[in-house]
Amino acid sequence: MSHVHRAATRSASVSHAALGPSSVPPELEPILVGLVKQSFENICSGAAREDEVFGDYADLNFLVRAVTFHEGKLLEAGLERIAALNPDLRVVRLAEPLPIVPAALELLERNDWATLEAIALPSEVFAKTSYMPDLVIVDRVARRAHILDVKRSLASYPENKIKNLRRKMMASALAAGDVLYKQGLRGIEEIDVAIIDGSSEQSEPQRGIFALHEVGDLFRLSYAGAAMLKLRQLFAHRVREEMRELCLRMAGVADTPTPPRLTELMDEAEDKAEADDPQDHDASGTTMPRIRVGFPRGLGAIDPAGRA
Repeated sequence: MSHVHRAATRSASVSHAALGPSSVPPELEPILVGLVKQSFENICSGAAREDEVFGDYADLNFLVRAVTFHEGKLLEAGLERIAALNPDLRVVRLAEPLPIVPAALELLERNDWATLEAIALPSEVFAKTSYMPDLVIVDRVARRAHILDVKRSLASYPENKIKNLRRKMMASALAAGDVLYKQGLRGIEEIDVAIIDGSSEQSEPQRGIFALHEVGDLFRLSYAGAAMLKLRQLFAHRVREEMRELCLRMAGVADTPTPPRLTELMDEAEDKAEADDPQDHDASGTTMPRIRVGFPRGLGAIDPAGRA
């Protein structure tokens, strides 16, 4: 993510116990609409190019390609905002990608994932490759860091590509504890890696894959899954509005009435998130404690070997 929204305003704080698992806080609705609005501002800031293959349909091709790209960015932004509603969570901006040190790859090649849970490798060593997570979210209470990779849909990803991504995430997690420690994030005892399927079609916790509606369990926010599904629904509605208007213009139909835009109904909703002063975690102690690395627990039986 290019921007990190540290926390929502105090008015956005809600009682978790008062909300059911499928309830979206009213305070969150304008934030979701604002995210969709910003996403389409980014989409519309680009310009379609002439294309000999698509010809008169070049604008439509540009819109589809732009929407596909920005949907993933929108989901990342949504997860950031929702995580910010929990004061126990902190979205971490990494100074640089996580190194994938050769020792980590060797350990993964020769050992089961379960045997590596208490191993933390130094990060300041030579590494040819690296991995930049889409999001790193630290749970201060649970003393857990989540390394997240967000995909708009895993349906188009072949199994070998998912397996390679998971391997990179696991290897980077072995050195992530040292990286976070040097950034002042002390007291972390667990580092989890999770691939989020934005289409919410795939859910295989034993392989580190979580559907979009399951993010509430990761963040300990009962409404997070429903809120992310709502965000995607709002985005889909706006996409169809834009495609309808574009198709009508291409067909030369100028007088056909169109329904009011979703964002026009809530233009007064401003993004009220403010950045908190960054605060380090417990800085006491001079040695880094042991850190468990693995897949998030509690959503199903975890394959201790982490096998594909």
